[in-house]
Amino acid sequence: MKLKKIIDNLTGIVKVEGKTNLEISGMACDSKAVKPGHLFVALKGSKVNGADFIDEAIERGASAILLDACDKGIFKRGDTFIYVKDARLGLAQACRAYFGDISGKMRLIGVTGTNGKTTITYLMESLFKAAGEEAGIIGTVNYRFGKRLIPAVNTTPGALELYSLLSSMRKEKIKNCVMEISSHSLELGRVETLKFDAAIFTNLTREHMDFHKNMEDYLNAKLKLFEKIKKDGFAIINIDDPSAAKIIEKVKSDAKAKIITYGIDSEADVTAKDINLSRRGLKFQLGVVEQSSAPIEIKSSLIGRHNIYNVLASIAAAIAIGMGLKDITKGVEAMKGLPGRLESVGCGQNFSVYVDYAHTEDGLENVLKSLRELKPRNLISVFGCGGNRDRFKRPGMGKISTELSDKVFITSDNPRNEEPTDIINEIAKGIDPEKDNYVIEPDRFSAIKKALAEAQKGDIVLVAGKGHETYQIFKDTTVPFDDREVVKRILKEAGLCLQSEIF
Repeated sequence: MKLKKIIDNLTGIVKVEGKTNLEISGMACDSKAVKPGHLFVALKGSKVNGADFIDEAIERGASAILLDACDKGIFKRGDTFIYVKDARLGLAQACRAYFGDISGKMRLIGVTGTNGKTTITYLMESLFKAAGEEAGIIGTVNYRFGKRLIPAVNTTPGALELYSLLSSMRKEKIKNCVMEISSHSLELGRVETLKFDAAIFTNLTREHMDFHKNMEDYLNAKLKLFEKIKKDGFAIINIDDPSAAKIIEKVKSDAKAKIITYGIDSEADVTAKDINLSRRGLKFQLGVVEQSSAPIEIKSSLIGRHNIYNVLASIAAAIAIGMGLKDITKGVEAMKGLPGRLESVGCGQNFSVYVDYAHTEDGLENVLKSLRELKPRNLISVFGCGGNRDRFKRPGMGKISTELSDKVFITSDNPRNEEPTDIINEIAKGIDPEKDNYVIEPDRFSAIKKALAEAQKGDIVLVAGKGHETYQIFKDTTVPFDDREVVKRILKEAGLCLQSEIF
């Protein structure tokens, strides 16, 4: 593609130095990925500035450089320098020019909110399969389509990787993509030039206060997704969440999308009645406004009240894009769980163990309340908080865990550059001084082992925080650590496997 075509699609150009009639063979944001003929886009990150690697990019053969206008350093001479007001926006626009308007040729469904995004993408994948269609998935656990499964670095990848993934899906004739849309990705312009057939809002609770100024700023980031709905597309909104009113107001003011609400406690377009929760899963009667048929029974192996919201969101989105209720019912029932989301782990012991990704106050509260509804003899939990992340949630998680659990083992998560004991001390600050139902054990393996040793017949043990992750991040190293495999190993070594009664 000619560089001039890319430049013609950019806004905020301050100055162009050099030739524009060049052939661009590819794009890169990482100087080490540059090949001859590439356009190198120099982005400012939280730790490094891409402009510092322009010389290396040129040495590797970059033909053109796209950078922020303020980065007017002294660089080796490449063929062309394109200075723009916002290089991140420039990257998204360059991607659309280079790869084409992919979202205009695919059905894109974006899922945003604090909790539930991953579960909804798995549900939507199952619903598409039940309807005889294939869908690509982009999210926290991985990016997958066709026979490809790519480990996820970010919940929503950067614009270049995102367009590359969507382009590959198109080449494999996959017409649907469901993606998790994080607030970071919306603020950093990763989906800036995409348009969505449907946008799903799950909920908004305290998270990422190390990135956003406050909850209003966090909500405003989420609202950006609803500006990107295609004409006559759909906004799928959890009406029970306090933020729903502002999102509905935003969608109505834009006057592009149709609104479908879902909920349990409020009047909604898609609702659940006669709810039944057990260790085997959940079931309810589905009510759909404007559907003349009698209520339909929905069954799912997912556990907990919070997962009813995830199922309803998926059903609402499926109805919006024209799926039939028969395929929807089949798809929900076919989804048998997902990695690290109340994932049952064990080998036949006479108590239940679940591993979950809950790493926020609301997430932990939802999971603990869901497990409480299963009426365990005792509920034992293990959790920690990640280092170099939102510190304000730590005391709240300490308070919630000790109020909703019979016994808590407070331990390390991914401490990163912080001292594990410092993080644990901040968690403990939120615990009622009269509470004595917790144990501090900084070593995560030992904490899990002690919790399992405490468990008896009919108990439930929750290991929370890391979910699907298979590693633990410390200051100077990352080590293999999978909560699920650790649980299995400890149970086996303790001789607790293959007992006759399985819960």
